[in-house]
Amino acid sequence: MKSNLSNAEVNNLRSELFDTVYETMNNGALIHGIDYVEGHSIAGIWHSSNRVGDDFLKRREAFLWILEHLLKQGRIKLHKNGLILESSIEDQIDAFRRAWPNSDKPYPNHPDADFYLWFFDPECPAGIAWRQEDGSFEIAD
Repeated sequence: MKSNLSNAEVNNLRSELFDTVYETMNNGALIHGIDYVEGHSIAGIWHSSNRVGDDFLKRREAFLWILEHLLKQGRIKLHKNGLILESSIEDQIDAFRRAWPNSDKPYPNHPDADFYLWFFDPECPAGIAWRQEDGSFEIAD
């Protein structure tokens, strides 16, 4: 899948979220940027997309890139109504791309509604489940 992000933006996301160590825990575990949202709902991934700025379409691309990266790493799986999706990663990302609202105000009758609500709307293709230490996945939404 081709992203609309520049190489510099992708490199920045990779560096800030996956490569840079921000802390080391007492047990020696390294903490990367993405670890700060681990266990959070899929809206936490949206929050992390702000590293490319405020442009809604750029943030969408960053969100999809992060989501795809986490899926490929096996750190997450996507689910719908508690059932883990079995389709390919590409199909799962494409489902988000097709369902994605045209603006950051997807509820015209509620103009003050925050975009984060969309991730809990039935229109959103999936929620997120994070891999646990024992290899199981825990649904976060």
